Amino acid sequence: MNRFVVMLLMSIGCFIGMSIVGEQVLAKYEIQVADVKVSPIDKQVKNRQSLTNRSIELYGPVEEKTFFYEVKTETETVGNEVVFHLKHSELLIEPSAVTFSIDDQTVHSAALKESELANKIVIPLPKEALSIGFHTITVSFNGVLKEGICVDQEMPSNWLKIGIDSYLQLQGQQSEDVSLSDYPEVFSAKDDQSVSVILPDKPSLETKSAGSAIAAFLKSKSENSKRVQVIRESKVNVIDGNFLIVGTQSEFQTKRIKKMLTEAKVNVPDKGLLLSRHRLNESAESLFILVKTPQQFKDRVEVLLDDSLSKQLTDQQMIITSTPALDKTSGVIPLKKFGMSDITFDRTNRVSDTYFGYAPPSWNAKPTLELFLRRSDTLKYRENEEGVELSGEDVELVVHINNIPYPIDIRELYEEENGVFSVKIPIEEGTIQENHLISLKVEVNGLRRKNPCYSNNENRWVYLSEDSYFTFQEGDSTSEKTLKSFPYPFSDSAQQTKIILPQGQEVADDDLTKLISSLTAFGRVPAIELIKGEQFKEADAKNSHLIFIGGSGLQPILKKNEKDLIIPFIDDIPDFQTFGFLQEAVQHYSWIQENPWNEKGYSMMVFDAASAEAKLIDERFLESLTNLNETSTIAIQTKEHHLYTNANEFEVKKGNLKAAHMSDAKSSFKNSSWWVVGFVILLILAAGLFIRVKQKRLKSREN
Repeated sequence: MNRFVVMLLMSIGCFIGMSIVGEQVLAKYEIQVADVKVSPIDKQVKNRQSLTNRSIELYGPVEEKTFFYEVKTETETVGNEVVFHLKHSELLIEPSAVTFSIDDQTVHSAALKESELANKIVIPLPKEALSIGFHTITVSFNGVLKEGICVDQEMPSNWLKIGIDSYLQLQGQQSEDVSLSDYPEVFSAKDDQSVSVILPDKPSLETKSAGSAIAAFLKSKSENSKRVQVIRESKVNVIDGNFLIVGTQSEFQTKRIKKMLTEAKVNVPDKGLLLSRHRLNESAESLFILVKTPQQFKDRVEVLLDDSLSKQLTDQQMIITSTPALDKTSGVIPLKKFGMSDITFDRTNRVSDTYFGYAPPSWNAKPTLELFLRRSDTLKYRENEEGVELSGEDVELVVHINNIPYPIDIRELYEEENGVFSVKIPIEEGTIQENHLISLKVEVNGLRRKNPCYSNNENRWVYLSEDSYFTFQEGDSTSEKTLKSFPYPFSDSAQQTKIILPQGQEVADDDLTKLISSLTAFGRVPAIELIKGEQFKEADAKNSHLIFIGGSGLQPILKKNEKDLIIPFIDDIPDFQTFGFLQEAVQHYSWIQENPWNEKGYSMMVFDAASAEAKLIDERFLESLTNLNETSTIAIQTKEHHLYTNANEFEVKKGNLKAAHMSDAKSSFKNSSWWVVGFVILLILAAGLFIRVKQKRLKSREN
């Protein structure tokens, strides 16, 4: 009996203990700090999800676009809706219309009238569209330009545009189970909601590097990257939107941040990176990213900078003691890594979105694209008594790689395995640019009947698998360092990049974030190490790519080694006239060259401003360099934001090289011609000598 009582008391104690732990976790998540003001977030705005990040155009007579959304938790039946902002051609006449379907069920149709060229259409979501899981919304456009039978309606003026401001409104999608798995979604900025990365007033280089890299990663995930900001703790007066706190507890000095850390009751480990989710004043979501010492950020912060690692985060809190080695870059890149899903093309869906990605560094030789396709039986060859004929018009799939078309005749696909056709497309040299950026779009022509008088119920379609892939063979990286390759090689996650800060001049947090953002590729921020210019030594340059913020006047090591720089400096002022630039017109400039302190082909790049009033890092200049298609090593930006390079210098070099080759060829041809002439003369002399000897022998016999 006593044993039973003891066990009962122990069970009750355990139950009470578990209840207390649960309350403590809840208290840790909910933080109340009266000194911190949080901008009220409109619940309607908070629950909005954008349908698209660009305007979408549909072309008549018939075309459609499908959007996807997910319901994660049970939601209220009131206040859930999808809102479309539409514009259409002024030439449309009755019965032009747009029809909306949810989960393949038609829910609304609207006439497109000449008197109303812009429409806002609000569609309440039915109960069936609010069940947990994935759902579809399809917009179908039917455009008519002319009345009459057998009138061709397929013209450029037959169009409907879906605005970028269209959105989905879902109530109560905040999960009750708070989890780090919501990163980075919860902390991505929208047009009407900011995200802040809060750093200490005097952060260590490691903290500053981690905070800037996290902000750069969040920019790449945001609808509006400009609304991701890095701020110092003393500037936190009113928190606008969700936020992240990055640093060590000892680095933060303001009462507001200290109070938050105290209220959260976080326990930072001696070794490891603490990630902890909290909500401030029942409104703003926050993520605390804390370490005991700044050195603990190294190799651990990558969990927040890489898609393959961040998607593994879970629970309200995690302590990251180490991170697995990232997958080694291979020469195979599936299309789903570009963000592409399986696509079925038909008469209403002929063109895919445009997707972007990067070719892997060093794997840059002989690229090919292998597609896995299915097609409807109506696109096969048909046989009749007279032989083989086509069913309808030709059907052609066109893959646009960096705006260069690669066509495939769907009718001529023969070899298949379980209904799947495999097609290999060799990619021409020069299609993949030196910066490794790849744009990809797919369209299928011929799925519509071109004869407006011909109509039947024949369903013709082509299916493209997301498992289709690019293949690159390993090759040597170009030995010539040019701006055309930017952001490579600095964006290569497999290699170390060091950013050297200027001596005696502060680089704004947002400017540093913009620079790191320009290096982000394939959902991954590269490994970045910050070093102060006055502390940078030649030994630090080994086995690393280098980016200097500031030129010879702000970087002691560049001043010391001016003879190794491709731009000559006179009293710390670069001599632009040597390259044909007007000295007084330059506002910003940059150059790239071999790392002079390394023998392994690493690169070095310098960003600087020509005047003390200008920022060292300019966002427009960065964008221009990222999209540069000219082979050059030096670029300048004028005060009017015009970009000029020394590309002509390379054209002259090419011309001289070509001329030299032609000269060598001509010289070789001349030399070979003289050899031929000499050989012919020698043959003639030999023949003459032979005849003369023969004649002498004949005469001697006669005598």
